Amino acid sequence: MQGGRERGLILHKLLEEVLTGEIPEAEAALTERAGQLIRALGQSPVADPATGLSAQELAACVARTLALPDIAALRPDLLAEFPVYSAQAANGVETATAGIADALTLTAEGRPAVVVDWKSDVTPAPGTLDHYRAQVRAYLDMTGAERGLIVLMTSGAVIPVLPTKPTESEAA
Repeated sequence: MQGGRERGLILHKLLEEVLTGEIPEAEAALTERAGQLIRALGQSPVADPATGLSAQELAACVARTLALPDIAALRPDLLAEFPVYSAQAANGVETATAGIADALTLTAEGRPAVVVDWKSDVTPAPGTLDHYRAQVRAYLDMTGAERGLIVLMTSGAVIPVLPTKPTESEAA
């Protein structure tokens, strides 16, 4: 299977469109939309994912990701592409951090609860996984969310991430 930036962009876009309700999560609809996105990138869909971008493989990957037990449990409450921000002052210097969580859920009070980060890597290196953990942990620390999930869409692995500091519910 071919990895790469374009594959990741299409997988993220498909997940975003499913979560926002723009497209149904039926595999046929995902395949059709994947083909449109591949062509929008100036490429032609191929049948064999080892030779390029396959609309069928992309659709199947998204369908498998949405069916993962951890994601299926969160699915009714998942919001796509959620901006996260924080500002901290130390020694008279303010540091602002901004990012976009791929998806998250909110508590009944409207605070972030679970942050989900989609990753399209075919076989991420251990150092890459450490970087992903740090990224999600930063989102947790910025938002006060209780937990994060790194979802390796290609393999179907889900890696839990906890915040640096205990959250309010854990400290109580």
